[in-house]
Amino acid sequence: MMVTGPPSRRSRDALKRARLRAARRAALILLAAAGLLYAGAQYFRPGHPWLGFVAAFSGAAMIGALADWFAVVALFRHPLGLPLPHTAIVTANKERIADSLGEFIQSQFLSADQVRAGIHAFKPGRRIAKWCLREENLARIQAYVAPLARHLLSAIDQKQARDFLAGALTSGFETLDTGLIAGHILDALSENRRHQWLLDEALAQLYQFLQHDDVRQELVYAIARHMEFVPSTLNLDERVGRAILQRLYDALQTLLQAVHDDHDHALRRRFDEAVADISDRLKTDRTFRARIQTMQADLVLSPGMEAVFTTLWNGLQEWLQGQLEDRDGRFKAADALAVALRDLAASLADRPALHAWIDAEIASSIPQIIARYRRAVGLFIAAQAKAWDDAFLVDQIELNIGRDLQFIRINGTLVGGVVGLILYMLTGHIG
Repeated sequence: MMVTGPPSRRSRDALKRARLRAARRAALILLAAAGLLYAGAQYFRPGHPWLGFVAAFSGAAMIGALADWFAVVALFRHPLGLPLPHTAIVTANKERIADSLGEFIQSQFLSADQVRAGIHAFKPGRRIAKWCLREENLARIQAYVAPLARHLLSAIDQKQARDFLAGALTSGFETLDTGLIAGHILDALSENRRHQWLLDEALAQLYQFLQHDDVRQELVYAIARHMEFVPSTLNLDERVGRAILQRLYDALQTLLQAVHDDHDHALRRRFDEAVADISDRLKTDRTFRARIQTMQADLVLSPGMEAVFTTLWNGLQEWLQGQLEDRDGRFKAADALAVALRDLAASLADRPALHAWIDAEIASSIPQIIARYRRAVGLFIAAQAKAWDDAFLVDQIELNIGRDLQFIRINGTLVGGVVGLILYMLTGHIG
């Protein structure tokens, strides 16, 4: 069986117009039938007195039909084109009707109680979970997100985006109190002496640095240059330098090992004191922090920062493009989003308490938003109704309620005939 979607507005309007024409035709046929019946009854009445009942019924039916026809037509236009008072009511009172419609919408449909009741009946928490569990909805998300993301990325002006990023980062960095932040970071690192690993790492790097041959050679030459009293013949100065350097290496290795093994070593205590002093100055010394702010401002204004911001934006753009598509042309970010939604829906599905919490949060926040913009919504609806063309307004109202009004004409014809027959009987025309 082929599944079809909901009918379009044009097809719905066409169906309404067909039903309206059918109702008008029925009312007109009933009026014509009453007229023919009245004419025939009056013509044959002299030879058949009982036809007086038929004439009374059909005559009153015509009066009822014509009266209701006038009333229905007078709602929308002037009957027979005659500008009679209190006709074309809708177009003559369009402004008042529009204001009343806007006030009715904001006071009845957008009231806080009505909105809360609607949210409670709708149960958004449960519906969100069910919606996210459907694979076709996840596929729909992937289908919409990918083209939208590509369009947004391609529509961005590269220079404006780069300038915006630079301005945002510069403004934030200029106002950032890096001294105070650094002081708090040092306090956090110093808790339970966790900053000692920095000293261990620094000593380890120093040890590795001194093991390089080129460093050794440079140190030997530096020592030799400052040993002018040692004869340079037979490279004696280099030999003495090597001997001194070896002694220095041995002493330094011994010191490094002692610091490593002794967690209460004097150098470690001095390091604790230095970190605490720097942290305190960063938080309390105005002059020290002012110097940091000056260096910070100079860094922001330096010519090289433009190249940094350009590199940042290019890297961000490349990352976004990489997230948009992989080698197979699939949208990787949408896949990740679909997985996240699926996991979220699975966790929501069997948790009624969470559903109730979502419903409560929506019910508490949405009415506040609606209360803030309710009057604006009502005024907008009224303004839209006032802006409608008179012919369009009449057509739309008649299209939606005109069929029911034609049944008023039909009922008026039948009820008028019955009332006329009753009056005929009560005025002594029986027999």
